[in-house]
Amino acid sequence: MIRTEMLTKRFSDNRGVFSVNLNVPKGAIYGFVGHNGAGKTTTIKMLCGLLKSDSGKAFINNLEVTPKNIPQIKRTIGYMPDITGVYPQMSVWEFLDFYGAAFKIPPKKRKQRIEEVLDITHSTEMLDYQVASLSRGMRQRVGLAKTLIHDPPVLILDEPAGGLDPNARIEMRQTIVRLREIGKTIMLSSHILPELASICDAVGIIFKGKLLAQGTVDEISRQLQEHMSIEITVDSGIGKAISLLESTEGVAGIKKTDENQIQILYSGTRDTVSALLHMLVSHEIPLRFFKEVEADLENVFMDIITREKDK
Repeated sequence: MIRTEMLTKRFSDNRGVFSVNLNVPKGAIYGFVGHNGAGKTTTIKMLCGLLKSDSGKAFINNLEVTPKNIPQIKRTIGYMPDITGVYPQMSVWEFLDFYGAAFKIPPKKRKQRIEEVLDITHSTEMLDYQVASLSRGMRQRVGLAKTLIHDPPVLILDEPAGGLDPNARIEMRQTIVRLREIGKTIMLSSHILPELASICDAVGIIFKGKLLAQGTVDEISRQLQEHMSIEITVDSGIGKAISLLESTEGVAGIKKTDENQIQILYSGTRDTVSALLHMLVSHEIPLRFFKEVEADLENVFMDIITREKDK
């Protein structure tokens, strides 16, 4: 749905976006992760046709982002910048009606569409509020409603949870998940990693303008990790289990995390994990849980950035 090929925008030798190859599947929530200044907004602006690339290509719904195609691209994309521009003298209804008219939505259909986007973003109670009176969280919800007004299949959201209080962040996450459920393809940028980890189907990690990794968190973690992390919980006999594992090939480290729980680092393959499980069972260790620890986005991000800095 969103794809780039060697997309590049150079501001200096070490500032810009360099040869980025993004791939956002249809119907997915894709998290674009990076520190401030990493190149997230520059990439997004090129995708939306707001900034011309130096080289490379970008495609939205198989349509190349070129000056000739910009009108069609604008109908396909809903772009929400990190700070939503507003007309403070307008009411929320007038604000959305203004943007609906800009997209040439007929008045009768426009009224229906405004009601729909207010419902989707849980903003119906604000329709008569003056935009100037809205809090940061309310403005973000109205900004998202404005982004949805022309019913685009692709949404590009730049730091949608930036500056929001915890409750407003939860509401924004719930709304984004709801948008995926109704068929939207969503690319959102953020540096708040727990926000992304809870809702994204895939992530792309950008650092100093270079896309360092892309895929699900587990896929990226498996590419990086030399060892799997496995959590083992027993009903009894934790000392015996530790002794057995200490003499087992491939076990690179053991940490006791609770009275009857340990976490091990295992350098074998996923095909040989079953042999490890069988060994414990054959020695009559009463197992309660035996599972691979899921990757954590924050740890994966820091691992990738640290490796890049060490090059």
